[in-house]
Amino acid sequence: MSAVMTEPPNSPSQQPIRLPLTQLKPGDRAMMASSSISAEDREILRAMGLDERCEFKVCRAGGSGPCIIQFDGSRLGLSPDLARRILTRPCDCPEAGCCAADASSTATPAPVAPPPRP
Repeated sequence: MSAVMTEPPNSPSQQPIRLPLTQLKPGDRAMMASSSISAEDREILRAMGLDERCEFKVCRAGGSGPCIIQFDGSRLGLSPDLARRILTRPCDCPEAGCCAADASSTATPAPVAPPPRP
């Protein structure tokens, strides 16, 4: 009988990649993974629609100026300092919205259209 070696559950290869928002490039899609921002800033972002379930596209990368992201048809400018503290989970899915569906079990499911009437 031979033993099968598996990686431990917390091995680096099984952890999702997390990058600061400022390290993404224009056109990249991602989701907010975590952040080291204040509770007040987190609530402001949540009120504008940006939370862990929101998939967004980078329009302008941070650096010396604001980082601009687009989600749900809106654009949001973030200061470089704030963008640097937001960790993201890059999305390389072929179509928009698929990463948001896999975000977590706490994500709100997408509405399902009723079947057409005959």
